Amino acid sequence: MRRVMAAPSDLRADAGASRPSAAARLVHRGSYPVRFGYRWLSAGRRGRPAFLVIGAQKAGTTSLYAQLCTHPSIGAALRKEVHWFDRSHRRGADYRTYFPTRRDLDQRARATGVGITGEATPFLLCHPLAPARVRAMLPDVRLVVLLRDPVARAVSGYHHAVRHGDEDRPIEVALDPDHTEPLGADTDAGWWDGDNPVRRRGYLERGDYASQLSRWFAEFPREQVRVLESGGVADGSAFAETIAFLGLPAAPGVPTAARNVGAYDPSAATDVERRLRTYFAPRNAALADLLGRTFPWT
Repeated sequence: MRRVMAAPSDLRADAGASRPSAAARLVHRGSYPVRFGYRWLSAGRRGRPAFLVIGAQKAGTTSLYAQLCTHPSIGAALRKEVHWFDRSHRRGADYRTYFPTRRDLDQRARATGVGITGEATPFLLCHPLAPARVRAMLPDVRLVVLLRDPVARAVSGYHHAVRHGDEDRPIEVALDPDHTEPLGADTDAGWWDGDNPVRRRGYLERGDYASQLSRWFAEFPREQVRVLESGGVADGSAFAETIAFLGLPAAPGVPTAARNVGAYDPSAATDVERRLRTYFAPRNAALADLLGRTFPWT
């Protein structure tokens, strides 16, 4: 089960705010169809995103998006992960349903000089058909990519899948390159849009960043793509760089509390990590060649 952020108010909550009561959450969930129906009817009066955070999974996208939504120039989407370009793009609804009204964005622009919205769906980075779909609808969108050490990302992804009931194999098997699950063809929309193994798990496939970014660079000029290291989320530097990339005025301070972080014992995967270092070494080298820069883990 994917974690979704149900409303802009949730995204703007202070890190120390108390959680709503169970009764309040039930009322909120029960009102969702009514609220979404209104949004669908008013889609023509809503804005389209100026930015997308496209990945990677377990690299800090939830925390970064929450930080971005504290900026007064940014109106939050109905939920963090819209999944329009990797799952919902042919369902007949209007993509704009998920975003603030143009009136809201105009009010932000009058107050701050800029008013924009955006969303964050981490599966987009590795979905082979997503780049062309995004380009067809949002040719001028700015793309933000968070990359994490693919070994640590794979281990974290494994524990995430276990917690959500998508994995029951031992970690030594699940993260063994000799036991990777078969992939659908890059052109197989039905496979990639469905509940496929990469969406549910994809521990190694999701860490092949060079191959994934190459597909996005084939559709978008590089100046529309900003690649960041996930370590910058905790200290606020990823937020500051993203704000500058989006052309927004600097904002004083930013909440840096991590979100959607799972707890597990990292020492239990030591042997697995050693094998994964060997597996990812040539892929990390390809990433460095593609971007002309290195990361702490390349």
